[in-house]
Amino acid sequence: MIYFHKILPLLTAPMCVVLFLLVIGLVMKRSAFSISGLTILLIFSNPLFADWAIRQAEKPFVPINIDSLQKSDFVVVLSGDATRFDTALRILEKDKAAKMIVTAGKTPWEKKQLSDGHQYMNVAKQIGIKSDKILITGVVQNTEQEVVEISKIIPMESNLTLVTSAIHMTRAKMLFENAGFETVGFPNKFFTGHKTTPMSFIPSALALHRSSKIYREFQGRLFYRLKHFLKPLFG
Repeated sequence: MIYFHKILPLLTAPMCVVLFLLVIGLVMKRSAFSISGLTILLIFSNPLFADWAIRQAEKPFVPINIDSLQKSDFVVVLSGDATRFDTALRILEKDKAAKMIVTAGKTPWEKKQLSDGHQYMNVAKQIGIKSDKILITGVVQNTEQEVVEISKIIPMESNLTLVTSAIHMTRAKMLFENAGFETVGFPNKFFTGHKTTPMSFIPSALALHRSSKIYREFQGRLFYRLKHFLKPLFG
């Protein structure tokens, strides 16, 4: 199943669609396919489009001051970015959460010996965080599995502060709240805020990367919404 979750989005990514259309256009000698592929490429590699897409993904979240947080039972560090752990440490140090949960994120093809969560645990010990202040899940490979593993180690009535990027927060909150947790989102990274310059009208590889990242995020949201909607039908 993990290969379905990770590989299918890559196969349907904008660049793969572009290449597919270009190849079909060349093989079938149909310019319409090639033109469609190039049009998609120009749209997704346009910095203005990328910035617009990111703004849509990051809504409705805004930067939050840690001091304004209500104390939660747990601050949850979702795998994928070490800056999330840094943010969670500050929340814990300011007594805005009773304990921290880190998830043992590790995909089958990764060569690293330790998961993200185990690396964070080691760092926490080195800087003097008491071991009873941090919990770690079993190995997880996506956000849905993080929810399942966390539900195994804490009461479902716990209130959580979720730490992840703004573009990922909507999907993360949806999955945790569908499982029954009360959550507060603390987005630690935003990608918006770029000023429009003459270069904003010129296609770039960075814009393509950012647009593709948002495309994949919206794919994930749609997948889990459909899964939640259809769950009562299939059990």
